[in-house]
Amino acid sequence: MTGSRDFGKFDDFVISKARETNLPSVTAGLIENGKIVHSMAYGFKDIASSTPASINTLYGVGSITKSFTALSVAKLVERGKLNFHDKVTKFLPLKQKAFREVEIHHLLTHTSGIPGLGFAEVLIYSAIGTYNRPSPITNFDDVIPFLDEVDDWVESKPGEKLFYLNEGYHLLGDIIGKVSGRPYAEFVTEEILRPLRMTRSYFTREQIEGDADKATPYVVKEGKVTPSMIPYGSGPAGGLVTNVVDLSNYVKMLINGGEFGGKRIVNTSTLEQMETPYARWPKEMFPGQGYGYGLEIIPSFYGSKLVFHGGSVEVFTASLAYSRSARCGVVVMANGSGYSMDRISLYGMAILMGKNPEQLPVIKLDNLLKQLEGKYSAYKGTVLAEVKRNGSFLMLSGEDIGENIVLIPESADSAVASFYTLVGTAKGAVEFRLSSQGVEMIYERYKYRKTGPLKPN
Repeated sequence: MTGSRDFGKFDDFVISKARETNLPSVTAGLIENGKIVHSMAYGFKDIASSTPASINTLYGVGSITKSFTALSVAKLVERGKLNFHDKVTKFLPLKQKAFREVEIHHLLTHTSGIPGLGFAEVLIYSAIGTYNRPSPITNFDDVIPFLDEVDDWVESKPGEKLFYLNEGYHLLGDIIGKVSGRPYAEFVTEEILRPLRMTRSYFTREQIEGDADKATPYVVKEGKVTPSMIPYGSGPAGGLVTNVVDLSNYVKMLINGGEFGGKRIVNTSTLEQMETPYARWPKEMFPGQGYGYGLEIIPSFYGSKLVFHGGSVEVFTASLAYSRSARCGVVVMANGSGYSMDRISLYGMAILMGKNPEQLPVIKLDNLLKQLEGKYSAYKGTVLAEVKRNGSFLMLSGEDIGENIVLIPESADSAVASFYTLVGTAKGAVEFRLSSQGVEMIYERYKYRKTGPLKPN
């Protein structure tokens, strides 16, 4: 490692983002050379009882589960039970044309050519009470009958394009069960969780409900924090519930090339196949970012390959990241949605690698949008405007402007930030000038100056 590591800076960053987005709690662990070198727990696992969270508190980790599913497939490949390039129809009764040429490889990499079909989303939103239409979907066992009309929805040939497909990972769970002769959750528990001493990591309602130290799930929306339900049933695509201590053991194994506590969980060569970017990620944060087998890959993060994956089931969010060459990693979890857990894990990785996390492009954009948000006034207060942040964009509203005009970031340096929007069918420029005197905005005929912050929600 180079440079200094300010773990207090990591804590301050996490706490500030949790407060900004009303997250009830966030827990995290920073890992280096086989040990948790720093951990933190902020906020309440249950607001009503004011019970603080700890690094032992259980959270759902959503799509991080996909890496466990991919690892399970990899273990079966190593045993000669299947091949990454086997057709899925070899194992499952899928009669639709959409699956004729689809391989296990395509499901693992989200390159089946089938766009997302909403199966997991309905499971989650129904469980937490935000899906208000009737649905026959109750758990991942329903996935095969759910796919009966998929032929009309195919978008490309297998291997051509990445469409993030939760349904594909549900099918992989079925394949694991058929090939191993054990239910998916049982296989993962016996083959991965137990060898990694992840003794408080669960898939079933009975196990989770039987553990007293679990976070209450919350829906965080428009500044309001509402207690909700754990969305059971996500299985191989997003059903794992765990904690910082347990998940850190998983990351230690990945950093160590597939070995943990003297036990070989997976061969290093197989892990390297999992960490290979086979498909370009459509919303890349870094050049060349791609998807492997249940893992996302950034080819160069301060000169090292970085592997990560986020997860969300709306009421729980999480992220893990690691670099085998730098021998460090991060896990982070929250009981709500608000700020990106992936950005927190990347922030932690930068600190572990002795770099300034504030220079990460995604963090610089965060800071810029926060600086630009506020109330604005034209000459002598004749025309007023407001700029609000919405994710990675800004929303402009005001007199003689209209409501919620989307501003898309285009370029920025230390003094000028350029955005654009659409004015009718034309591309309209919006320029922000930043100086020690404050912020100015140029839009259409007016020059505005920032006069203060927005009113709190």
